[in-house]
Amino acid sequence: MKIAILGYAGSGKTYLSNYISENKSIPVLHLDSVKFTKEWKPIDDARVLPQVADFMKRDDWIIDGYYDYLFMDERLESADLIVLMLLPRLTCFLRALKRTKERRQNGYKNDMSWWFVRFTLFGCRNKERRQRYAEIKEKYKHKTVAFRTQQQVDKFLKKFMEDTSE
Repeated sequence: MKIAILGYAGSGKTYLSNYISENKSIPVLHLDSVKFTKEWKPIDDARVLPQVADFMKRDDWIIDGYYDYLFMDERLESADLIVLMLLPRLTCFLRALKRTKERRQNGYKNDMSWWFVRFTLFGCRNKERRQRYAEIKEKYKHKTVAFRTQQQVDKFLKKFMEDTSE
């Protein structure tokens, strides 16, 4: 199974992809992890693009992250399931704060700059991004689910785990 997980910063993409990966033994690629170092310095696209392309050759994968230029159209076409994490602004911001604390314990440098605060609250929710998500939902309606609450995510996960049990 191939799963593309997209959504707002702090919406729970990484949590969801890790949960499915651990419970279904599907390899996961976090685009933030291949695009940035632990110091949040960008990694050259000459290294990133082949890594993503190679990962997408697998029979099964989960890829979480937006990054339109990292084979977004190919990811969406190849995916058996597209998940849009569109949770509320405050929920995402509070999760981003929690994640920053956890990442610091794992050797990451502080990623909670004013730029990131602004991006989490407003930047990743701009008109173009919202329009892109609406286009994805329309074009791939047969394989897209969109969540606006944690309760919807939880209900989906419970059913997904039951439906895909071996």
